[in-house]
Amino acid sequence: MAPSSSSSSSSSEKHDVFISFRGVDTRDGLTSFLYEALRNKAIQAYMDVREFETGDEISPALMNAIKSSKISVVIFSENYASSTWCLNELVQILECKKTTRQIVVPVFYQIDAFMVRDQTGSYAVAFEKHEERFKNDIEKVNQWRKALKDATYLHGLDSKEYRSGPMLVRKIVNDIWLQLRKKQTSNHHYKELFGFEQRMNKIQRLLSIGSTDARIIGICGMGGIGKTTLASAIYQKNYPFFEGHCFLENVREVSAGHSRYKLLTELFNDRAIQSLDTPFVVSPFIGDRFRRKKVLIVLDDVDSSTNLEAIIKGYEEVDSGSRIIVTSRDAHVLKNVTKHIYEVRVLDAYESLDLFRLHAFKKERPAEDFERQSERVVHYAYGNPLALKVLGCFLYSRPIEEWKNALKKLEMVPHNDIQKVLRISYEGLDDMQKDMFLDIACFFACPYSVMFSRNAVESIHGSSTAKIDISVLEEKSLITIRGDYQEISMHNLLQKMGLTMVCEEHKEPGNRSRLWIPEDISHVLETASGTDKIKSITLHLCGLQKDVKLSPAAFSKMSNLQYFQIISHKNAKFRLLLPDNRHGLEFHPSNKLRYFCWTFYPYKYFPLGIIPENLVQMELTSSQLVEFWNEDQQARALEKLKFLELHDSKNLTQIPNLSRAINIERICLARCRSLVQVPPYFKNLHKLQILNLWDCSNLVYVEDLSMNLSHLHLGGTAIEAVPSSVGCLAGLVELKLHDCRRLKILPTNICKLKSLQSLDLSGCLNLETFPEILEPMKCLKHISLSGTMIKKLPQSSIENLNALSQLDLSCCKNIEFLLSDLCCSRNIDKLVRLSVSYCENLHSIPELPPCLKYLDARHCENLKSIQKLPSSLRFLDAGDCNTLETISSWGRTPLIEEHSCFFLMSCSYRFDNCQRLEQNLTRNIIPHAASLEILRAARSPRKLESNCFHRLSILFCYPGDAIPNYFISHIDPGTSIDVELPSNWCDANFLGFAFCFVLNLSEVSREKLFDHIKIECAVSFMTDDGDVEYRYKVPVKWDFHCSTLNSDHVLILYDHDLCYKNIQENFGANWPSISTFTKASFSFRLSLHYVDGSKDSDFQEIDGWVPYLACSRCRKMINKCGVWLIYDQEDGWKLMNMDQNSQVSGGSTHEFPPPRKLKLVAKI
Repeated sequence: MAPSSSSSSSSSEKHDVFISFRGVDTRDGLTSFLYEALRNKAIQAYMDVREFETGDEISPALMNAIKSSKISVVIFSENYASSTWCLNELVQILECKKTTRQIVVPVFYQIDAFMVRDQTGSYAVAFEKHEERFKNDIEKVNQWRKALKDATYLHGLDSKEYRSGPMLVRKIVNDIWLQLRKKQTSNHHYKELFGFEQRMNKIQRLLSIGSTDARIIGICGMGGIGKTTLASAIYQKNYPFFEGHCFLENVREVSAGHSRYKLLTELFNDRAIQSLDTPFVVSPFIGDRFRRKKVLIVLDDVDSSTNLEAIIKGYEEVDSGSRIIVTSRDAHVLKNVTKHIYEVRVLDAYESLDLFRLHAFKKERPAEDFERQSERVVHYAYGNPLALKVLGCFLYSRPIEEWKNALKKLEMVPHNDIQKVLRISYEGLDDMQKDMFLDIACFFACPYSVMFSRNAVESIHGSSTAKIDISVLEEKSLITIRGDYQEISMHNLLQKMGLTMVCEEHKEPGNRSRLWIPEDISHVLETASGTDKIKSITLHLCGLQKDVKLSPAAFSKMSNLQYFQIISHKNAKFRLLLPDNRHGLEFHPSNKLRYFCWTFYPYKYFPLGIIPENLVQMELTSSQLVEFWNEDQQARALEKLKFLELHDSKNLTQIPNLSRAINIERICLARCRSLVQVPPYFKNLHKLQILNLWDCSNLVYVEDLSMNLSHLHLGGTAIEAVPSSVGCLAGLVELKLHDCRRLKILPTNICKLKSLQSLDLSGCLNLETFPEILEPMKCLKHISLSGTMIKKLPQSSIENLNALSQLDLSCCKNIEFLLSDLCCSRNIDKLVRLSVSYCENLHSIPELPPCLKYLDARHCENLKSIQKLPSSLRFLDAGDCNTLETISSWGRTPLIEEHSCFFLMSCSYRFDNCQRLEQNLTRNIIPHAASLEILRAARSPRKLESNCFHRLSILFCYPGDAIPNYFISHIDPGTSIDVELPSNWCDANFLGFAFCFVLNLSEVSREKLFDHIKIECAVSFMTDDGDVEYRYKVPVKWDFHCSTLNSDHVLILYDHDLCYKNIQENFGANWPSISTFTKASFSFRLSLHYVDGSKDSDFQEIDGWVPYLACSRCRKMINKCGVWLIYDQEDGWKLMNMDQNSQVSGGSTHEFPPPRKLKLVAKI
């Protein structure tokens, strides 16, 4: 008899296993034992309890049970083929294997597989009867025969290979258990781990399950960031693939001996093995067993290399395919054992809000007041999952007033449960590292402070151990160092921890080591209660709650002050009321001060009492300084000084005597408009690299410069000629002469600057000639001639600019002559970027250099034609060229190649407000070019991922109201599209998605000036009845910069996150299920970002997830929208064939390939 449902199951339930069997053969034996064994393992099995079949067809309940099962076990026995129920079940099971990838496990019980395959013996007898009985439906009989034959080709079990029935049952159960564990990797199991699946996918790639090498994977990050949770999820997902597995938690808190004991006993299920093990000296017996067993080991929360070595010493040589995962707050611990390290980053704002809501509101929808407070919590927690969970649980079910009160308290006193976890890393530091941590928390990374680079902190701190101490803090995830300038920052919660520690030093602020709270600083400065305990002060005047009257002796007792910073702002509501005397405040005569910063410094002279011999950085910007100190006296000892910032000190008449500042590296005197000359001793400052004299408008004499300068800024000065000493600056990299309005000529010896990379001559209104470049300049890459009166580029100069890659000719009145000179030259073979924007005399752009990739032609009011676009062009902005009509020839873009991958990471063609463009351009040529770019990008995800470091995004914008016909379009105003997909929509040719909109922004642009819009997208996959099963928030957010669009414009968008490979990775194990759905909904979110910094999105939330434009005004902003499902063979062949048969030019037209037939259901 056929299998059927258990009495405890209903047809609507989903099952782990469906058992197909012949009742008379196995119900009371193998099948019953198997069913009980599965139940004992908590595996939900479906088994029929009825003894008699009724009719030839299986019941609807059985049909549903088969479809809703993950695995089917088919027990072939002597009389299996005699049951039409069994045979119909088998057909349905194999159909489910084909359509839903159901796992099928054949079991040949006391029967040979060939008998089933060839239908001999009892199976032959059974089919003789079936053929007689169903002679009018012989097709059904043939279908049964084929099903039996197909089933025998599947991997199955033969009962004859097992000595007893219990052994066979145990084997079946173990195989099923393993298969179920492999299948239990979908998003459903991580639905409360917001943002974790994407992180898991990255770790999975590091693990590279299936590769034959053995490897160690490191997971690092700050406390509470989710390392243990990630490691647990990875462990649960992968352990079925290994012969042995062990998860050791809290290794930091457990002795190495105990951890080693647990590791051995769990891997080998043998407590006696511990007697053979000894620390550091390997047991050959145990070592051999390790090398023969494929294992998965997780060592969680390891805090030292010594501890790690004590646990795994001698057993690193595991079997091929083995994996060891180590989590630690200390990246250095991981670097000692592996190069495969994943750093866990904070959750983004959306993920943080979702996680917090889960714990703060459970399943309830929060009121609007709670939403605003929730955003405050998310900002406070700054993406730390532990903090979000702790605070969510703490605030759950509390009234709104308690929320507000609790959040106010958190600003002063961090939550204890969070601090206990974070403080673990701090306690592992030595005293000097703790001191550095508190310096960074309270000063160098203090809110409202400037950002400090690692190099600056090391220099200012001055300690011989500063470099290694900062490295240790970074490795322990206590600070973050990012960017080209290696700026140091600190997570909000870690900083709160450090600030709290300092506040706990003493009740009186004057007796604490560091001050940053405006109220505390106000009290100390008014009462002169500061002591020698104070090491640093940082005050932003915007934080004051009242005017503060400083005592003349406010700083007189601060003998250990090292870091001092007062940051003001012209719009600050309150101010410091200072003592009225010539030299201002009295500082303790200490030489410990290393950093002194006071913006808008109010006195004419440098403070008395400060001994500057150990000063490393001095910033007195926007000051009232006239001179520093008595310049007639001996020069001050300034050997430690490296950075001097005095910009916007408009009354400064004389540069301070820096002749003893022999280590100074950077001097900034920008906009010091009372300066008239540079002192002659500058030539002796041999370590000076950067000298900024920008907009020193009365500066006439600049000579005697340091020979080691790399950056010289003379823009906006009153010089009439380039200083002769500039020709001797062999190491000069950047020379800025912009807005030197008296400058008339450049010397020909400028070609002697062999290291020069950038030359800025923009705004030099009297510069009419460009010098003859008599020698090759192999490093000069960027030249700006914007706004100059230069009429000619000498051919010899062009030929010697071997490395020129960027040329700015914007706002040039003689642009047509310059372009003609440039384009006639055959030597500009590296020119990549050209700007001719705001050239009102430009009527036509001639054929440009073939290597050009960026062309900026915005606001050329009289431009009518572009002769030919280079084939390499990737960026074109012709926005607001109101008279542009034609592009004579549109060069074909080459396929993506590895050597040019950097330039192919983005593509943008903008024709904003070009209302006179020929119709063939907007209807055919531009849409066709967009389709080719998108298709090539969608075809190349692997190459882009492996060789490039920038995002791939494609944007086309042009006037029009028609969505290209390769998009499925929604022609009514709205922000979402529902598409019904065919069953094979996600076949091997599917490459991804692209989007298109018709925007009308003319109405909103009249109300308020905006500079860009942001577009976001979400995709939902649904069942036939419309129930949403999976949602995917596309990670990319398109920033579309525009000031205004005067009419309807078509906007075509594509991003690398929309390619098939990235979508598949984001859905992870759910992808096979998603590919079977037949309905998808694409929702779009649009927000305006105004010039004044405000934002207007007019969004509502739907089910707490997809935000969309709700108001009728915003719906009108998107007149139409469309989606393109990109297919390689269909779209690729048609588009490429079109491209080959007709080079796209102004005189050709094209018919676009229609999209694969999909049914559109528009949703408003």
